[in-house]
Amino acid sequence: MIPTLKLSDIITVWRDALQASQPIRDFCTAHYNKPPNIFVGINGKTPPAVTDGPVIILYPGTKSEGLELQEYTYKLTISWMVSQPAVVVTGNLTEYSGIAECDSLGQLIYLELAQIRPDNPISVLHYNIEPVAYFPQFCGRMDITVTITPVNGYSINF
Repeated sequence: MIPTLKLSDIITVWRDALQASQPIRDFCTAHYNKPPNIFVGINGKTPPAVTDGPVIILYPGTKSEGLELQEYTYKLTISWMVSQPAVVVTGNLTEYSGIAECDSLGQLIYLELAQIRPDNPISVLHYNIEPVAYFPQFCGRMDITVTITPVNGYSINF
């Protein structure tokens, strides 16, 4: 038996954890008066609107498996968006509140995912925030790699 793991299995575990996360729910309710809308994939022709925010989107990614590999890698992407038009101007300093709020939500998402499977932790995280392109929407993205050492003859559970 060749051990293998579906990307959708990882997405399902992450989706359920994010949906059940009380810290994420509390943050979104405090700042936006509603819990986040969670999407597994999106329709690129009609992406989530400003009024849908806050939004968390889970995207399937890529995987590398095979008998000659010592480790299997699974790469998935999560993005999020908050809508915050507030701008604070103090003298010659202008600060867009959405940047910090977007970063805070991203950190909560990361912390939630990082604790799910201590035996299969997040191996690599690439994290960024796009603070200017879609004002008043502030978007973040994390590309996550999970590395698992397979054992021949056993299935991989996530």
